[in-house]
Amino acid sequence: MSGLVARRFDNFLIAMEQPLRRLVEHVMNKWRLLAALPLLTGGLFAATPAGLEHSTPETLLPQLDGILKNAVQQSPRMLNRALDLEIAENNRIQARANLLPSAGGYFSYVQASDDRADLSGRQNVTKVAYNFSINQPVYFWGERRNNDRIGAIQLQLSKGSYRDGYRMLAQEIRSSYLRLIVQKISAKRARFYLDVTNNVLAQQEERLAKKVISELDISAARLNAEQAQIGLERAEFDLATAKASFARLAGMQIMDDAAIPVEIPAATYSAGAFDQLLAGFLAQKDPATPEAFNLRNQIEMENLNYANQKTRLRPKFSAVLGTSQDEQSYSINVANKYKVNSIFGGISVNWSIFDGFTTGAAIRNSLARRRQLESDYRQLTERLAQDAQTQVRQINFAARDMSIKDRFLVSGEGYLRTVQDDFRRGAKSEADVNQAQIGLFDAQINATLARSDYLYKVGDFLGTVVNDPVLANLAEK
Repeated sequence: MSGLVARRFDNFLIAMEQPLRRLVEHVMNKWRLLAALPLLTGGLFAATPAGLEHSTPETLLPQLDGILKNAVQQSPRMLNRALDLEIAENNRIQARANLLPSAGGYFSYVQASDDRADLSGRQNVTKVAYNFSINQPVYFWGERRNNDRIGAIQLQLSKGSYRDGYRMLAQEIRSSYLRLIVQKISAKRARFYLDVTNNVLAQQEERLAKKVISELDISAARLNAEQAQIGLERAEFDLATAKASFARLAGMQIMDDAAIPVEIPAATYSAGAFDQLLAGFLAQKDPATPEAFNLRNQIEMENLNYANQKTRLRPKFSAVLGTSQDEQSYSINVANKYKVNSIFGGISVNWSIFDGFTTGAAIRNSLARRRQLESDYRQLTERLAQDAQTQVRQINFAARDMSIKDRFLVSGEGYLRTVQDDFRRGAKSEADVNQAQIGLFDAQINATLARSDYLYKVGDFLGTVVNDPVLANLAEK
């Protein structure tokens, strides 16, 4: 009978050899595709169309480039994301452990004093027992390999989240850095305006002392000077707060005012370059964005979960090899025990035959989750295409606004020079010069805000089409 069972089991293993081999080949092909995805995605970052060389803040402001590179290692946010990568790697190792053999056992050494009825007096007995065995999964219908595959996918998802997290951090650092420049100009304007109002107030105080004007006439000058003082204090406080916030964000020391640039250089705009990027992005069947990549892999993981759920009620086979030592009685007198050393090996089968319809419910839930993910993916691809087109239009609007504000800035600089020339000839007063200078400060602030808005929108678009050059700062993880 035992020989018949052994022959049937051998026939079963032979019959399952080809399906198992096909399953392994399928898993390996999928793994090679997943391993190549980061390399394919990384290639997108390197190809930048002509006309976009000076469309990011770090190309216009080289000191920002160093801050972005240092943020990879210094930013608290990136340090936490690096720990997420370590957790994902350890989870992958745990998932792979299901494929490897497990070993374990026990050992006991006991000194006993037995009082036996068939012998006179107490007997001192030494009892040694142990068991050591190795268990190797043999055939689990692909469940163990699917779990290993899921662990590998989750690691890739963590790597993608790490890269996308840095891109979002870099975009936030860019925005904060550009805002610092605007606030520095605003503080400079507030300081100049306070000097002007204080000079006007001093002149009015002299006229009041000479009884040329009344207390009522000077009250407006005093209020203007007080408001200017409050404006300067607020502008300096906002700048100091922004510098502290930027230092925490980038993981660096608080910058001195002198380290903040005095302006944002003029940015170039090439509509053709953005249209080329947009056309390439829209031509992709499966977008390479992190969000789309995550959803595709979640669908793949749900397929693997579905395959695992289908194996719940199937027998699982493992190979066992081990050795043990114990006591055994070989006579009618059970008190007469003898040491038994055993070396054993064979196949163990674990078979859950009925689980109260749990497996059927789990299979249906897995199918439902997969349909949800597929629906989310279809909606995502449509939204990404619309978002990219909208962002290109927003870049166009921002570039046109930036061009207008730049012309206002040039006009303000020319007007100030004209007023200064007229002042030297005596045709204009000092008050006219001061007013022209204040107008130039306003034009500088407006032009800087317009350039900042344009650069921020460009960064958002480059992130959407997975072509942000800042990702070159990341080493492959």
